[in-house]
Amino acid sequence: MTFELILKYLKGEASPEERKAVLSWIDESAENKEEFTNWKRIWALTEKASENEDVAYKNFLKVAEREKQKNRFRKIMAQAAIFILLIGLGGVISYVYFNSASNQEIYQAKYTVKSPLGQMTELKLPDGSFVLLNSGSKIKYNADFSRGQREIFLEGEAFFDVEKDTEHPFTVKSKVLDIKVYGTSFNIEAYPNEEKFSTTLVEGSISVMDKTGKEIAQLKPGENASYAKDENRLIVQKVNTGIYTSWREGLVTFRNEKLKDIAKFIERWYNVEIIIRSEELGDERYFGTILKNKPIDQILEVFKLTTVFKYEIIPRANKPTLIYWDKIN
Repeated sequence: MTFELILKYLKGEASPEERKAVLSWIDESAENKEEFTNWKRIWALTEKASENEDVAYKNFLKVAEREKQKNRFRKIMAQAAIFILLIGLGGVISYVYFNSASNQEIYQAKYTVKSPLGQMTELKLPDGSFVLLNSGSKIKYNADFSRGQREIFLEGEAFFDVEKDTEHPFTVKSKVLDIKVYGTSFNIEAYPNEEKFSTTLVEGSISVMDKTGKEIAQLKPGENASYAKDENRLIVQKVNTGIYTSWREGLVTFRNEKLKDIAKFIERWYNVEIIIRSEELGDERYFGTILKNKPIDQILEVFKLTTVFKYEIIPRANKPTLIYWDKIN
């Protein structure tokens, strides 16, 4: 199978016969399936403006051909080479391969890494710190990250395992609150459109900071700090950290959450649009665990077992699938 045909399939330009050929090739072996998944992941991680699609595509082909000629394709795929969107003039797309500090390719000053809807994205930062981005989340950081103040801008949810470096502070900034890190493992949930913030400390020590830089709480391992702008107060409590980090293993535990908030998660993970027709239904609360790799209809059937609601799924061409939720009278 040629990578040109795979790219044609990923771009949605393959003919029915070509699509059938690609799908048959994928089903031939687990090795083929893994190779296709890696190609799909790289293509999906190429966040681009429409006017830069040709630039992204040409860069993608150039990198693929170069690595293919060096006979390092599978090694590169296994080490999760990714495309990075460069924040700069014209939204030009730059390629960064995170392998080690000695062989990084850094072309510009600021980068954004975004995890596509329905996927998680692993990233090793220049200082050796590890980040796992949840679906629809993104981070921004500067190219001199490992030499100056280590500063991350987060929108969404991510798990961090930070390399300790007392000479170079590590901070994570969000729309609502910030985190000062002392070398540790922790989870942050801070989706900008929800104006809520939650962080859970697994190991080490972190401080929660307001937007003026003032420390308002310092967490111990096993503690969670949560904040909602409408309530305007930070709540720190002892928790089971596994509940807050289980999404890394493909599990999601809802902690007595409103269905309208759960709908936002489902929209991000399954790339669908949910319309709740009943305000009363949206305020109902749910507690339970789901598997993220299950089809959307199976997930909705699970909710039906404990929630009095019905749903309607409406596929749409070139748009996210539309799903109506309604209360059963």
